[in-house]
Amino acid sequence: MTTQATQFTFETVDDSGIVLGQSFLTVDGNGDPAIAYLSGSEANPAVMVARRQNGQWSREHTGGTAAPDTVRISLGFDSQGVPRLAYRDRSTDHAIFATRGNGNWSFEEIPTEGGIAVRGVADVSMQIEPNLHDPPFADTPTVAFRDAFQGDALRVARKAGGSWQISGVDGPSDTRNGVSLAFDSSAGLTVAYFQGFDTGAPAIREPLKLARELPSDVTDTRPPDFDSQVIDKDFVAAESLSMARGLLGPALIAYADHKSRTVHAWVNELSGLPPRIEVVAGGNVTNGPRHPSAAGNPHQNLFVAYLDNGQVVLARRTLTGEWTSQPVATGDGWPSLAFGKDGTAHLAYGTGKLMYARSATPA
Repeated sequence: MTTQATQFTFETVDDSGIVLGQSFLTVDGNGDPAIAYLSGSEANPAVMVARRQNGQWSREHTGGTAAPDTVRISLGFDSQGVPRLAYRDRSTDHAIFATRGNGNWSFEEIPTEGGIAVRGVADVSMQIEPNLHDPPFADTPTVAFRDAFQGDALRVARKAGGSWQISGVDGPSDTRNGVSLAFDSSAGLTVAYFQGFDTGAPAIREPLKLARELPSDVTDTRPPDFDSQVIDKDFVAAESLSMARGLLGPALIAYADHKSRTVHAWVNELSGLPPRIEVVAGGNVTNGPRHPSAAGNPHQNLFVAYLDNGQVVLARRTLTGEWTSQPVATGDGWPSLAFGKDGTAHLAYGTGKLMYARSATPA
C-alpha cells in the first residue's frame, strides 16, 4: 500500500562528491539534526560530523577513520550537548569512542575482554544513557559490539565514573553482521543482534535475538547483567538491522536479508498480545540492499526508512498493523531516520552526496 501523507523538504549537506554510503542521524537537545558519516575513499574513510544549526549546515572532519562496516557509526549527545561517537577503527579494528571538547575531538579505545591488550571488534552500536534520575549511569556512554577475541561474543561496555565496565551478553557465534543497541524512554537497555553458526546446511539460519538488561538497584554500579532470547528463530541470510530508540511503550526492530531482500519488522506493542513479525516491504534480488532504519515519533507511531532499487522509501505502521509506504527521494546511500520531540521527521541518505530530508509537517 502506498501513501503520500508526509511531505518533505530537501537540503544538500555535503556535495564534495566523496561521500560514502554509511550515515547516522540523530537529533540534539535543541531539536537540531546532526549526522555522522564517512567521506573520502574506501581505503581511507574519514569520520565526519555535520550539524544543522540556525538553518545552516556545518561539516567537521573529526580526525578519525572508520571501517566501512555493515553497521552505522553511532553519534549521540549528552545532557550538556556534548557530541560523542563510537565506531570501528579502519586500521586496528578496535572500538573507538570519541568526544568533542574544547574545540577538538579526543579518541580512546574501548577495552575488550582480550586482557591487557585491546582486541578487534565488529558491529559497534552506541547510545548515551538518557535517564538523569539514575545517578550511577546518568549520561553514561553505552556501547555494544562483537568481541573478536571471544569468538564473536556479544559485549556491552559502559563508561561510568571515568572507567569502562564490560558485560558479557551472549556467547560466540559465526555471525558478524548486525548489532543495534537502544534505550527506551525509561532508560531500559536492549540489544538486538543476529547469532548463527555455519552448520554446512544450504540455508544457514541466523536467528534474530534480543537481550534485555536485568533490573538492579539504582545505586548498583556493577556492570549490568542481561537476559537474551531468540525472537525470530527461522531467519536466514542476515543483511542489517536497526532498533528504534526512546519509545515509551512499543518496541520495533527492522531487519532485512540479503537473499530475498525482504524488510521485516519485529513489533512488541505491550498490549497483552504476543510480539509480531511483520513484512514491511517484500523484495527480490533487483531491490538491492535495504539498510532499514527504525524510529518512532512522539505519538509512538512506528516507521522504517529503507532502500528500494535506487529509491529511499518511508514506511509507516498503521493502527491495524499494516505497513504503508511512500517514496521520498532518489538515493542509494544508507538512510537514517529520527524524530524530534515536536514530531518532525529527519532523514539522512546518500546520492553520492550527503542529503537531508525534513518533514514539512510533523508526522
